[in-house]
Amino acid sequence: MTSLCVGEPDFPPPKAVLDAAAQAIQDCDTRYTAVTGTAALRQAIAQDLQKRKNVSYNPNTEIVVGNGAKQCVYQGILATCGPGDAVIVPAPYWPSYPEMVTLAVLYPSF
Repeated sequence: MTSLCVGEPDFPPPKAVLDAAAQAIQDCDTRYTAVTGTAALRQAIAQDLQKRKNVSYNPNTEIVVGNGAKQCVYQGILATCGPGDAVIVPAPYWPSYPEMVTLAVLYPSF
């Protein structure tokens, strides 16, 4: 059974991830990046998608990196929903999703 209640993995990060994080700290690479993610990360994602799925995306205009699913879902709702729209939130969902819809539909300038 897979629990969908918390967005935290139940396993430690791979050693390569830990090593890259430690190197970034050593290199003082600790500042905020572009809202869409670094150019290098978007390029790596585009290359991975091409290799694994044989699909092509422009990393400068078609790939955006978010800091988590909730942020991405909310931005998607804000981009596609507006006043008067009827929105279906399929269950199961995170408890804040209906409120995100409410903000987008009832208070679009919020």
